[in-house]
Amino acid sequence: MADKIVTTGTRAAATVSEQTAFSRTGEVLRDIARGGIAGAIVGIVVAGLGGRLLMRLAAILNADAVGAFTENGNRIGDITLGGTLFLIVFGLISGVLAGALWVIVGHWIPGRSGVRAFLTAGVAIAIGTPLLIIGSNPDFVILDHDARVVALLVALVGLIGLSIALLDGWLDRRLPHALTGRRGPVAFYAIVTLMGAVLVLPFVLLLFLTSDEYQFPLRTGYALFVVGLCTATGWGLRVRGRVGAPRGLVIAARGVLVVAVILGVLTSLPHVSRALGVPS
Repeated sequence: MADKIVTTGTRAAATVSEQTAFSRTGEVLRDIARGGIAGAIVGIVVAGLGGRLLMRLAAILNADAVGAFTENGNRIGDITLGGTLFLIVFGLISGVLAGALWVIVGHWIPGRSGVRAFLTAGVAIAIGTPLLIIGSNPDFVILDHDARVVALLVALVGLIGLSIALLDGWLDRRLPHALTGRRGPVAFYAIVTLMGAVLVLPFVLLLFLTSDEYQFPLRTGYALFVVGLCTATGWGLRVRGRVGAPRGLVIAARGVLVVAVILGVLTSLPHVSRALGVPS
């Protein structure tokens, strides 16, 4: 009878242990999905609604431009439902793209929550500025190449990066972990990851590897692609049971990320200069 009780207790303990064990693949999927979710939320709230506020500030700062039409057909100074919805949708798309970039590079940005968020803001400004500041956009001519508007746009890019990093950390403390005995969270994270891989990642690759906004002798996208390979390697090692990334991989990923930031700055400067009306 005692042997039976011991055996039953051992089996029960083993069952509990199996149910509370982390799924290696599931945890990787959780990290990927968490970044995408953070990007989508920040895209709507910060990029979308923040963009609406920025447009209003631009109209206030440039009263003479009120009534003129922007490149996309909106009248400066008007706050319409259609214009707001457009900015929210644009913000969502931008946020999802930024979330995909965060998934690629976020693991290699060092520091605790606050420091890491500010570093991410700098990375976002360096890499993401050409998404909002396109030097050839005639809207900057209408706004008389206002340096305050350009500064607000750069700040918005940085705020998007900072917000994604902070929200990702918040979600990491609250989203359920992928446990071997719970299929629901793992399935959800897998679906979000698959959607990102099919619907978002191809556009990120096209944007940074082929778009005119990122045209440069050595594109930022090349360096980001290498960082992505390092990230994928780290995921593979985690799935195989390795707790931390090898030191060599960390050094390589961070080194190439620094190169991506430098290339991003060099790519962004001509856009900012043209937006400010500085002769090239």
